[in-house]
Amino acid sequence: MISSSEPQFQEQRLQVYRDAFGCFIKEFKTYQPLLSAIKREYENTLAYQQDQIRELEPLRSHVRLVTEECERKIQARWEEERSEIRALKTEKHQLQRVIEAMAEKDTATQAVVERLQSDLSAQYLQYREQRDARQLLIWQINDLTRGSVEEEHPADGNSGDARDPVQLQLSLKVCRRDLTTAQEELTRMKAEYWDVVPRRNWDALEQTHQQNLSKMQTLQSDFDQLKREHDILLELHKEGSMPNKTNEPSTQHKDESVSQEQNQVESDHLSDLIDSESREKSTLTVQEFRMALRTAFPLKSDEEIHELVTSAQSDPDGSDDSISSQRLHSLLAESVEAGPPALEESEGQAAENPVQATD
Repeated sequence: MISSSEPQFQEQRLQVYRDAFGCFIKEFKTYQPLLSAIKREYENTLAYQQDQIRELEPLRSHVRLVTEECERKIQARWEEERSEIRALKTEKHQLQRVIEAMAEKDTATQAVVERLQSDLSAQYLQYREQRDARQLLIWQINDLTRGSVEEEHPADGNSGDARDPVQLQLSLKVCRRDLTTAQEELTRMKAEYWDVVPRRNWDALEQTHQQNLSKMQTLQSDFDQLKREHDILLELHKEGSMPNKTNEPSTQHKDESVSQEQNQVESDHLSDLIDSESREKSTLTVQEFRMALRTAFPLKSDEEIHELVTSAQSDPDGSDDSISSQRLHSLLAESVEAGPPALEESEGQAAENPVQATD
């Protein structure tokens, strides 16, 4: 009978169900405490939610007002930015026109400068020709004066052959032409090779670059090798420090792969150690042999290392002070072959005692 168009439609529907639930609680005496507690908890929750809604209503209206105010401010700011953008575009067009005018003026100025430079060059050539002609005239006057003096004083004898003015003028023209050609060539060389590096500097820089590049490649390869060894050792240390867990298939597969990797790393590391030691000498001292074993087998205890050293000293080819490097090869082969059976044995013990492994 409640219409959905009436106000507080949901509260009226809830009241109907509340009354029905109250009647249900009165009829069932056995579950009345439990049902009453459920109804009371729901009523408290509904009352709390209604209080929260009443508290949030002013916030909703405030948020609506703030949203409208922000939208209004954004719209006003957008209008201001549009006006600023239009003003900036107008100013940009004006500046572009000014730049074009200045470029045209610069072009005209450059043309005037070039014309003045050509006029100055022509004027300089003219002045130089006049100076050379003046010097020729001075020389001719000196020659004529010397000739008149010789005619007046023939007894003095000839003072020397005078230079030919025509030959001097031709030599002057040739020198002037050569000077102009040299100046043009010098100007062209300066314009073309102003940013060129000398060959000896280029060769020195290229050699230095190649040396630095080879050093960088060597250092990078060494760094990569050390990083791989460091990561493998961290993984081995982490796997060795982890407690034993349940023998699930995935854990068994992971332990097997880690053991294989550990055996491979130990064999590789011991091979490198043996190669480096064998290059120097064929025998090792007890201390060197002990340090090599600690490096190759980081997971072994001090008692196991001591047993290996004792067994190596008891070999026929060994002595109390020195141990043959071949003993390291044999230990490597034994450790690689003994890796998977040891793992199978540990798996079998874990399968026999699952409760102890879990603990």
